[in-house]
Amino acid sequence: MNATPTARSIMLRNLPHASTSASAVSTATSTLAPRVLLASKRVASAATTRTGGLFPAGVSVGSVASFSSSAARAAEKDAAAQQQPVPKTGLLRSLLHGSESAKADGLTTTAISHSTQVARGKYIHEIVRHSVRTDKAAEYRNVIAHYYPMISGQSNNFHSKLIGSWQVCVGDLETFYHIWQYDGYAGYDACRETLWESDVLRELEAKLAPCIKARSNWLGQEFAFWPTSAKVHKDKYSMREGSTMYNESKPDKDWIFELRTYHLKPGMLLEWEQHWRRGLEARRRFVEPIGAWFAQVGHLHTVMHLWAYPSLEERKRTRDAAWQVETWNDTVSQTVKLVDKMHAQMMYPMKFSPLK
Repeated sequence: MNATPTARSIMLRNLPHASTSASAVSTATSTLAPRVLLASKRVASAATTRTGGLFPAGVSVGSVASFSSSAARAAEKDAAAQQQPVPKTGLLRSLLHGSESAKADGLTTTAISHSTQVARGKYIHEIVRHSVRTDKAAEYRNVIAHYYPMISGQSNNFHSKLIGSWQVCVGDLETFYHIWQYDGYAGYDACRETLWESDVLRELEAKLAPCIKARSNWLGQEFAFWPTSAKVHKDKYSMREGSTMYNESKPDKDWIFELRTYHLKPGMLLEWEQHWRRGLEARRRFVEPIGAWFAQVGHLHTVMHLWAYPSLEERKRTRDAAWQVETWNDTVSQTVKLVDKMHAQMMYPMKFSPLK
């Protein structure tokens, strides 16, 4: 195709040093990125082969110049991106998921559940909640006091162990909590195959039926950093400066337990665990924690903490002391953002409760 003088002048203005040969295109594009130069050479070569001119039929100077300009900008953008510093991985993210370099080396994996990462993995705990009719509370206590110790005492047969039983005294009244321990889910399954098929449970259910208004339960695991305590370490209170409530001869029934329930936002369990791992050390200075569990069956995204105090006054003193520790302040400020709602119940242990 023969270019008119007007078109030729346009070509020269848009592409300095242009000529009708492919070698001129190489000269004009030699300063571009390699991939742009290669593309331009291919265009010029095709044009020369087909028409003996610079551009093939139907391709204007402006379209080639536009292509070259766009490709050049893309090359510059890629080069700039390669020079950008790699964002630093946050400390918490590294702790939870592993650093990016470790992932590249195959040293970490994210193909495991959050619960697997934070769980102790030894036991399964069942938290049982009974809401009892007011006029049947005494009858309920007598029935439970007879059957629960008997079932727990035959743990070899029924594969279940009672950790503790409590009655709420501040919170949802006429409510009772019981915590059972199993050797993993296999132990829970074994309990179903033995206790659930036994006359003992049938008798218990028949006697409880007139007493209970509603009931629910959760299956959960302990946090790895917070195994369930087998006893209340009461000496913690006698050793703390300023404590006036501790008395070695004080009856067990006077001790009060606090069950705190946190309903987390979905996906926040890992972050919760990391903050509480540090925060618990601050609390240990003043009180021995009893246990903490996160639900795997039942009310999901739920965490429960259990504490024991000689009295509500001593609870206040203990909590006030913890607030003087910087790490505890940080734990509260960070974890409150992870919670949808929370609930606290004060409870007395029942007479037969192993944990009291």
